Amino acid sequence: MNSAIVRDLVVTALIGKTDAEARVYSPRDWPTAEEMYPLILVQTPFEEKNSLGLAAPQFNTVTTVRITGRLQALDGTVENDGAQKAETALERLREQVERAVINSTDLTRQIQQFVRVRSTIDVNSGGEGHTAQLLMELDIEYYQGPEDFYPITATPLAGIDITTVMPDGTTEPLATIDLPQ
Repeated sequence: MNSAIVRDLVVTALIGKTDAEARVYSPRDWPTAEEMYPLILVQTPFEEKNSLGLAAPQFNTVTTVRITGRLQALDGTVENDGAQKAETALERLREQVERAVINSTDLTRQIQQFVRVRSTIDVNSGGEGHTAQLLMELDIEYYQGPEDFYPITATPLAGIDITTVMPDGTTEPLATIDLPQ
C-alpha cells in the first residue's frame, strides 16, 4: 500500500458516484475550462510515516488525499441567483464525495482509518458565471510493513556446494545442489 494506490482507490470510488460522473481526473494539469464542469481533480500532496519500532521497517502512514471539485452556475433570467446555485451545488458535491469515498469498501478494507476530513467552499463571480470550488482533504491512515519495501534486488542463487571438514585421512563428503532458475 502506498499513496499512489490510495489515490487510485479514491478515484475509482468517485467515478460515477457524484454530479461530476466520469469527469474525475488524476494526475492531471490543473487548468480547467467551464465546458468541462462539474469535475473532480484528485492528488496526494502529503504523506507522513510514523515508525512502529526499531526492527523491520513498519509504519503507520498517513496520506493526505486532496479532492478539488469545480463547477459553474449562471444567474437565472429573472434573478441573480448564480452564487446561491453554485454554493448549493458545491454542498451537494461535498456530500456526494464524502459518501463515495467513506463508503468505498475497496478503499476501507485496505486502510486503518480516516484520520481527518477537512473541506472548504469558495464561490467566485469574476467570470461569466459563478465559478465554485470545493477543496476537500482526507487524511487516510494505513499500515506499511516490510512487504512494502522489499524485495531487495539481489543476485539469484544458482546452486549450493556443501563440504564437511573431516579428520585427516578421511574422505571429505561433498554435495552439490543446482537450483533451477
